[in-house]
Amino acid sequence: MTLDMPTGIGGAFAFVLGACVGSFVCMVAYRLPRDLSIITPRSYCESCERAIPWWANIPILAYLGLRGRCVMCGAPIPFRHFLAEFGLALIALYLYFAFPLPDAIARFVLCAALWIVAIIDYDWRLIPNIITWPGTLVGFIAASTMMPDVGWKSSLIGILVGGGVLWSTGYFYQLVRGREGVGLGDVWLLGMVGGFLGWPGVFFTMFFGSVIGSIGGIAFALTGGGSSAPGPLGDPATDPEEADVSILKTEVPFGPYLALAAGVFALFQPELARWYLSR
Repeated sequence: MTLDMPTGIGGAFAFVLGACVGSFVCMVAYRLPRDLSIITPRSYCESCERAIPWWANIPILAYLGLRGRCVMCGAPIPFRHFLAEFGLALIALYLYFAFPLPDAIARFVLCAALWIVAIIDYDWRLIPNIITWPGTLVGFIAASTMMPDVGWKSSLIGILVGGGVLWSTGYFYQLVRGREGVGLGDVWLLGMVGGFLGWPGVFFTMFFGSVIGSIGGIAFALTGGGSSAPGPLGDPATDPEEADVSILKTEVPFGPYLALAAGVFALFQPELARWYLSR
């Protein structure tokens, strides 16, 4: 990679930028489904709702220094904040060294969007169109101009196939089972994945996401995760007295598994492509 700045400085900048984006991702994932502005007010504690001092809002370091607790009220800070900050920092660092800069930026944007989608779908059982619809267009533009391993043709096919395959699967499930099995949010999510990663990324995401989703879904059902899922307003999606404990009828968020699979492909697309084609 050719850059004006020394490689070490560039890598450090990528790590810090990734951590800052991770902090922003958690804020968006918290406010977006609650119809709160992501601009104002500035970051505040989710427990006491008081503004967080700037020094207590430094990504990664603040969480470690405060031992995962609010500096004002002492309430525990969700571990997902640290996980997002550190995880996206590592992702940014890896992409910086593994891909040309424009390609790395495009893949990082996708990873950040996937992280938001995964958190919101896990918490609320919904995937916001405000992320996936613009994300599909951004993905197509990025694939056409910044990602030579993808290109506009594969991106366009990925958008059409991604949305179409999952929609068809959900429609077939509804015909057989008489209830919705795949939400449209998952359809638009796969369309966004196709926009960024092309049709190979779509098929990998569908296959790998289904495998880990099957395992995670069984564990989710056995631990009772499906019976206490929050609805759009934060209330339980199912009345505990009327909950159906059947594993086949447990509402399992599929978005996090699709997001994980797409993220893996975004990070390791060249290696996965070489492994697949060599078989």
